[in-house]
Amino acid sequence: MERSPKFGQPSAHHDQGFGGHLVRDTNPEHAYEATRMPTGDLPRMFALVQEFYEDDEGEEDVESFTEVVAYGLALPGGTVATVAANGSEFGRWTSAHNAARRLHTDLVWLGDGDTNPTP
Repeated sequence: MERSPKFGQPSAHHDQGFGGHLVRDTNPEHAYEATRMPTGDLPRMFALVQEFYEDDEGEEDVESFTEVVAYGLALPGGTVATVAANGSEFGRWTSAHNAARRLHTDLVWLGDGDTNPTP
């Protein structure tokens, strides 16, 4: 359980598994490995985007622009969570590709690597 700290005071953490004492390991290598333990993978960030077209009545050039609809986090187990770009809605999905299909958007992976995994 975490309580909101008052200004200038640290938050109070309680973990019943350790008798109410928080065990902190500040070694970054251990923290990195701990996040990879369940499946060997790290969560991945993505965006769901839509492309819109603007046609100025009869002109040959059609302008397009892309808008971010939602941001998401793909968890190592495969499920994903999304939040609308304006912060108003949350979603939970079986995969990033499923979220994109259901929301009629394109999937863009963010961060390291240029590859987009297939469904």
